[in-house]
Amino acid sequence: MAGDPKLIQKRVIEKYCKDFPAEYLDVVHQCDLATLTWAPLVFRYPWDVISGNLCKGGVVVAGDAMHPMTPDLGQGGCAALEDAVVLGRHIGEIFLKNQRIVPQDVGVALGRFVSERRWRTAGLITGSYLSGWAQQTGNNWWMKFLRDIIFYKFLYPKIFDSIRYNCGKLPYASPSQNNSDNPNKMD
Repeated sequence: MAGDPKLIQKRVIEKYCKDFPAEYLDVVHQCDLATLTWAPLVFRYPWDVISGNLCKGGVVVAGDAMHPMTPDLGQGGCAALEDAVVLGRHIGEIFLKNQRIVPQDVGVALGRFVSERRWRTAGLITGSYLSGWAQQTGNNWWMKFLRDIIFYKFLYPKIFDSIRYNCGKLPYASPSQNNSDNPNKMD
């Protein structure tokens, strides 16, 4: 089914959206079949984020695609917002440096974004997974000891502290700054 857009559309209409309001079904009916794809959800191992190729030229993996995680820390949406700020900061820096977007520099900015986000997102994926595993795995004496003594007393405080993250400040040019001033100047 993954390679047949008509089959994907039919399956969505008949199985997944059959009880949706007519407006939603209309969107599915009118979608451009050339842009319709189907891909399964997959788990991204933290080491794939650390060592994987997340950027190529002017394309970068960000948001949930970069760091899909279980909901046990409640940080998926927060991490996506962090991505937006960090990505905006890196692109803004090259814009202020050149006073325009230079295609060659976009790849550099995206590479810096990936370098900055790798370890943070890998840590969130790992922490979220461990949190869910510890809370949902068995009630025998060994799991109670592991969860109550090891996890909650030692690991969870460190994992929980990871939710506090400073994305840095977005660069900006003051309205009074003109092109004859230093283009790298930020107020």
